[in-house]
Amino acid sequence: MTAAPGPLAIRLLRDLQRGPQFGITPNLIALVERAMIDVDDGPRRAILDLAGRRSDIARVLLDRVFPDVARLLDSGWQDDRLSFVDVTIAATRLQDAIRTLSRQSPAPRGAQSLTMIVPRWEQHGLPAAFAADQLRALGAPTSVLAGLSGPDLVRITSRAAPAGILISVASYRSVAQLPELIRTLRQEISKPIPIVVGGPAMALNAQECRRSGADLATNDIRQAAKFCDIQLSDGHLPARCPMGAGSDR
Repeated sequence: MTAAPGPLAIRLLRDLQRGPQFGITPNLIALVERAMIDVDDGPRRAILDLAGRRSDIARVLLDRVFPDVARLLDSGWQDDRLSFVDVTIAATRLQDAIRTLSRQSPAPRGAQSLTMIVPRWEQHGLPAAFAADQLRALGAPTSVLAGLSGPDLVRITSRAAPAGILISVASYRSVAQLPELIRTLRQEISKPIPIVVGGPAMALNAQECRRSGADLATNDIRQAAKFCDIQLSDGHLPARCPMGAGSDR
């Protein structure tokens, strides 16, 4: 027997079921943030269940709601409204929700693929999750590899033979470790594959990203896809940082 939805889930479902044109209010963003933090996982599951049945709501969540929730989590961390545990739990759940709902936007058969890498030392996975969803929605199959060792990255990427490798980095400390990872990918993968670096680190450390050994450093996913010889559809891109948002406190 399925338990009846609690008050938070009822309020969320009431607001979300207005349809794709409903207003994205601060109250709704705060409710979704609570659902991602709440000890009771029922509200989050209720969101995913509804979005799984309503592709219009799934896209509104991915394009308009979840980015604002991510920004709210970031500000909550910066102003001490949220604890490290709160942000970690919420970010993990939000990333899982993006991955789950993003699968509803399959790319056309025969399209070339991209591989998005989140280095194992990187603490921010949300930027890559948002960017991968955008790429999938615009017709480029994109897989995300996170927390893997160099040998595992080489093995999986070699087997996938993508048209391009995208690496998401969030901070100066992360950028400083890029050259070794890029050297490993170039030396160990037999087929030459374009490597593009992007992410929140581009805001303050663009020059370091460009000197990392990558072929291109950009936060423009259309530019990244074009560089990898992939043609994206003409769909609208949400107003958010393509290779992600986040901060390094």
